[in-house]
Amino acid sequence: MSVHVLVVDDEQQIQSLFKKMLGSQYDVTVTGDIQSARWELALKQYQVALIDLRLPDGTGMELLNHIRTLQPACRCILMTGYGSVKTAVQAIGQGAYNYIEKPFTSLEDIYKLIQGAIDSREDDNTSLEYKQIKKVAKQVNMAIGDSFAMRQLITSAYRIAKKKISVLITGETGTGKEVLARFIHAASDRCNNIFIPVNCGSFHENLLESELFGHEKGAFTGSTSIRKGIFELADKGTLFFDELGEASQSIQVKLLRVLETGIFVRLGGEKPILTDVRIITATNSPIEKLVQQNKFREDLYYRLNVVRLEIPPLRERTEDIPEFIKSFARQIAADYHLTKVPVFTELAIEILKSYPWYGNIRELYNVIQKMVAEDLQGVIDAPSIPKNILNVVENPKGLENNKTPETGFDSGKGFSENDFVPKPLHEIEREFIQKTLAYFKGNISLAAEALEISRATLYRKIKQ
Repeated sequence: MSVHVLVVDDEQQIQSLFKKMLGSQYDVTVTGDIQSARWELALKQYQVALIDLRLPDGTGMELLNHIRTLQPACRCILMTGYGSVKTAVQAIGQGAYNYIEKPFTSLEDIYKLIQGAIDSREDDNTSLEYKQIKKVAKQVNMAIGDSFAMRQLITSAYRIAKKKISVLITGETGTGKEVLARFIHAASDRCNNIFIPVNCGSFHENLLESELFGHEKGAFTGSTSIRKGIFELADKGTLFFDELGEASQSIQVKLLRVLETGIFVRLGGEKPILTDVRIITATNSPIEKLVQQNKFREDLYYRLNVVRLEIPPLRERTEDIPEFIKSFARQIAADYHLTKVPVFTELAIEILKSYPWYGNIRELYNVIQKMVAEDLQGVIDAPSIPKNILNVVENPKGLENNKTPETGFDSGKGFSENDFVPKPLHEIEREFIQKTLAYFKGNISLAAEALEISRATLYRKIKQ
């Protein structure tokens, strides 16, 4: 099957260059604007698209989003000038395969990048890139899962890992933000150097400043010797700041200075110290609100939010749970020096998939740890599941076979006045939402789509 490549750039020289470079091996189509590109995409399936970030009738980001919707399997590579690199990097977090900087410095590297994009399409599960992703994930004990959302997220994280850019990871408590940060570090060129996690919420302001920047002898009462700070210790490595929103304004100012200059001064000192660190930050609260409330510096926010990776909650990707269960069981069995890894029955897995897991992966791990520790048979079935989970999951397989998600009434019995019991409208709505969520095993996205409302509206109704 021939490989179709779409080039979208209004510069004739660029069009001619790619025609000449790729035309002998691939079917290359060139266009100069978004409207023409949309027409071509409607006529043919493309394997790779090279898109200029600035086009006469819009931006490359607009076309990227269109392609992601119309032809999600197409690998998109953005072409950008120096001033737009940040936008191109952000596009990777939104599904772009990679980006190329203009002016081009190495046609050989560009060719390899395009070839890699083509090769990665052939089979996402067996491609060289995906094998590397699984290898790195194994190094940091990270289970990837089977959901499209997580595979896309991990792939984006892998592709930006080797670029020295700041990453902001968002997600609910327990979704695995630090593990993702460790994955990025392990996949980067800094993998042989140190990774240091810092929980900003666990330090008093003065102590946090000393931890980050170190202190000179006599800087404060009790400082009897020079102490290197984390920025000094992490030189050539990666710093992971968890809950950075908890940091004070004075700490934020000093962090911004380090990010801008790579220079800091120890507490009580005068000598500037140069450091080269990669910054990854995480938060489980909307940091934009803190910016609006003047509790977090806007300039620091933009420095940190170059690439944003949002980890979806576990209840929205229940298809990942079986792999997590097996992976956690192996890890825990190894920690407990068990000769055999316990096997979970299909019913046990179905029940665990149906539980909402508001504590996310961390909560799931703790439950699996308890069940493996208490197991004596080597096979874990439904009775071994904690009662609080069983009480929540009344019917692990969703609605009974003779119920339909559209109505919730027995499909065989029909409806009569004798069946009718008047109820307040809000109770009927709540019951219907509960049944829809049960039918889709807690998947918010699928339930919202079936109810024809937005996810935000569904979340609001659940909380009511």
